[in-house]
Formats: sequence, C-alpha cells, structure tokens
Amino acid sequence: MKKILVLFTVLFAVTTASAVTITVNFDRPELNHPDLVNAIKADVEPVLAKYSDMSKLARGFANANTYASGAANMRGYQGYDLFAVSVGTMFSVQAPSSDPTFYEDLQDDLDAGDVYAGMGANPLVGQVGLNLSFLVDDLYMAFRFGKFDTTLGGENDDYKVNYDTNIFGILLNYQFIGQKSILARSMLWRGVSIESGFIFTKNKTAFYKELNAVTGSGTADALTIDYEVDPSIDFIIDNKSYIIPVEVYTSLRLLYIVNLGVGAGFDYVAGGSSKLTLGSAGGVTITDDHVGGASTLVGEKGTITIDTSSKDDADKFRGKLMANIGLSLGPVFIDMPATIYLDNGYAVGLSAGIVW
Repeated sequence: MKKILVLFTVLFAVTTASAVTITVNFDRPELNHPDLVNAIKADVEPVLAKYSDMSKLARGFANANTYASGAANMRGYQGYDLFAVSVGTMFSVQAPSSDPTFYEDLQDDLDAGDVYAGMGANPLVGQVGLNLSFLVDDLYMAFRFGKFDTTLGGENDDYKVNYDTNIFGILLNYQFIGQKSILARSMLWRGVSIESGFIFTKNKTAFYKELNAVTGSGTADALTIDYEVDPSIDFIIDNKSYIIPVEVYTSLRLLYIVNLGVGAGFDYVAGGSSKLTLGSAGGVTITDDHVGGASTLVGEKGTITIDTSSKDDADKFRGKLMANIGLSLGPVFIDMPATIYLDNGYAVGLSAGIVW
C-alpha cells in the first residue's frame, strides 16, 4: 500500500491544465488593492506555470482507467457447469517507457514538463457468471460490478488522496473449442473461448500536493505589505469510459490444483471523457505591514483561487496480451491475472471465487 501511495503522489504531483488563471481575494477591502493583488499573483504564477500543459498525462490516466477494468475476471476458469462467483481487485499503470525503473525518474520528468503516464485502480469488484447452455451450448454470461470510495492520508500527512470509483459490465463468453482431459483429469485443458461485452467505468480522484511557501512584498496605497503564500494545490481527475473488450483465451489445469492461462485481445473505448482540474489548497497570510504595534492587518488571511481545466480521452484501441496463474481446491480458486498492453501499459490483480 505504501508503494501505491508513493506512485499516486508522484503521478499526481504534476497534473494537467490548459491555462492557469489565479484570483486573490481578502475579506479586508483595503488588501484587495490592485498593486498588492498583482504582486501576489506575480509570485504564485511562476510556481504553477509548469502545470499549464499536461495533456499527455491526462491521456495516460485515461488509458490506465481502461486497463483496470478487468478486475475480478474469470479468464482461466470458463467451462463451469452452473455458475461462478469471484471477487477481486486490479491496479494498472501507464508507463512512459519500457524501462522497468521508470518510476525512479518520474518525478524529475514531471518537473521538467509533460509526460505520458498514469495510474488506475478498481480495488473492490465482484463478478457473477451463469452457464447459458440451456439457450446456446457453451455460452456463458457474466455481470461485473464494483464500487470503492476511500480517503488516504490526513491533515498532517504529506499526501491526501480521495478516490471514488464505480464499474459495471455485462459480458458474454463462448467456448468454441471444448475442454479435454488428460491422464484421468490430472491435466485439464479448458479449450479456447472468446469473450466480449460492455463495461462502464467512472472514477474521481482528488489529490493534495504540498508546495513550498512563497514570501513576497507589495503595496496597498501608502502601505508596504509583506505576505506569505501557501501555493499548495488540489488535483482532481474525472474519468468516464465505455469499454468493449474482445479477448481470446485458453487455460490449463495441472495436477488438479495449478491453473495457468494465456490470451490476447484488445479493448475498444467506444466513448467517455477525462477531465482534469487544478484547484488551490492553500492561501495567503499577511506577515507585516510596517506600521508597528498599531497594525490591524498582520495575520489577515486571503484566498487564492486557481481556475483551470483540460480534457483528453483514452485511446480508442488498446491491444493486449493476458496471462493468469492460480490455485484451486475443489470449486474454490485464488488467482492472479495480469495484462500487458502494447504501449507500456500494465495491469495486475488478485481474485478469489468459486465455480460450480
């Protein structure tokens, strides 16, 4: 969990904005003097300038959302007689390159500008499958659903993440090459199946990023005002995708216990949106007005509003290679599915369930 939080922190530390507009406001009217306000804005804008164009990062998060839609799948366990139930989790990454140590330099890459990277998750998903052979031989239907809403970190932590995700899907699986047993079923080849359907995913992430304080000075009429600005920011990303997966899969059960499977396919994103916004999580405090003990302005606080947003969508087609390894005991199984997308995208999950 710690590593996941660190990766969230690095990826969200620079999020997208097509333009940054800053507004400064104090409750005390005399502090809203244009000269003072412009001085504060002039100090804050250079700090936030590097967040002004991050369209590649927006696309990376949109794609990672697609990759995480395979949670609780039953790719290696088709061919059941009546029904199957699984519960699982899946985390995904859109890496900027094929270098497995990309995360070590990711913070530097983000500080330098835009980077194609992202992360997605569906931490709690269920799937229920039904054998529809009473309608069509070797046909299966499954319903996938999940919701997860959590807040990580607190007021005194250097990371704060609120994550809210929803997923719903309807899938059809057809086993066009049937099962074959070998050596009294000590080895069972589950044949070859093709699966497709529709998956809807929607998630929202709010992420806090602490930035170093900025100090400065400006004027308000005859007064010289010193101030300290906390330019810390909130990143908010909204993803929504309509996904049509197409997968061809085969698997093998060894010695009644070990399950291995491989497959290939693609995800088609039929529609959706990805919107990223940047908001202020800090403010400005007056530290001195140079009038001595008679000062009534020292300690006054003002708000900083950052108005910016940008949009980018997930790629329409994402080719993928799939595999799973699991253990089963009777109808119960534990499984680890993994997917490699053909543009440095990765997804890995953990599932448990029963087939009957």
